[in-house]
Amino acid sequence: MRIAILNYEHAVATCVTGPAEIWSALAHTQPLLTGVPLKHPFGIDYVRAHKKKLWRKALDTGKEEQLDIEQVYDLVIIPAMRSSKIDDVVKHERMLVDWLKQQHSKKADLASICIGAFLLAETGLLNGKNVTTNVRFADLFRQRYPEMRVQDDKIIVDQGNIFTCGGAFVFTTFMIYLIEKYFGHEDAIMVSKILMINTHQLPQHTFSVFQLQRNHSDEKIVEAQIFIEKNYEHSLSIEGLAGRYYMSNRNFIRRFEGATGNTPLEYLQRVRIEAAKKLLENSNDSIDQIAAKCGYDDIGFFRKIFKRHVAINPKEYQQKYGRAGLVVNSHK
Repeated sequence: MRIAILNYEHAVATCVTGPAEIWSALAHTQPLLTGVPLKHPFGIDYVRAHKKKLWRKALDTGKEEQLDIEQVYDLVIIPAMRSSKIDDVVKHERMLVDWLKQQHSKKADLASICIGAFLLAETGLLNGKNVTTNVRFADLFRQRYPEMRVQDDKIIVDQGNIFTCGGAFVFTTFMIYLIEKYFGHEDAIMVSKILMINTHQLPQHTFSVFQLQRNHSDEKIVEAQIFIEKNYEHSLSIEGLAGRYYMSNRNFIRRFEGATGNTPLEYLQRVRIEAAKKLLENSNDSIDQIAAKCGYDDIGFFRKIFKRHVAINPKEYQQKYGRAGLVVNSHK
């Protein structure tokens, strides 16, 4: 995996180096703590435009060289800029704007931090999409880019392959979110605990692994997904869900699986297990209490279904990823 972080003039320095350090923590500490190498090793480059050329500097070498125009990155991070320099950056970084468009056309994901969204917006790739930026500059953003839907009440907005976050120093939680997207929930939790990044005050949707499963056109099924995610702790049945959306059981199951790739019951189990994982990570509740909070009356069934989905049992998961887990593991 290749990650590029733009290092343009007037970029906020901590929004350039900070994301690199967070990703580096994943690369360096995950193998040490788990004994398992990263399944997708990655490299990080700083990229800038200078004298009508693009330049890259690898994080681990410090040597700058001209960027190969054919180089394609998996993720390009656009840091925040100095608020007094928005006009200057937008005017003078046209080469980077064109490069961002080229990268995205070759399937690179793009992620902007705070008012770095202004530079991302210049690509036109956000037209018709949802976006967030610093709340103090949301009205200016709306005036300049009326084709975009600004959601300045959101910390993070995920459009599948374009991501935006709302504040310069929210980049810490933003990077954890992106690590989860690429490497999974457990690695994201591990890095957040190592670096003491508080992810627990984010809106519920922020760490949802189900976000992309809503990228379909069946509005009734989207409604059903949201209902399941909000009511997983209750007893839910196919009959009740199908009736709620005025469908037969057979039609509901067919449409749900066609839209999401899971049957309704599979989806419910996944939601419950994700909820259980969060409680195991962040609460001091017993396994029995967590099972009950997640809709499981039978503790034996909960343990069985948890291990089927996560590959370890709930107690092992709590010991590994709970509040004290990384402290214990780091001294083994």
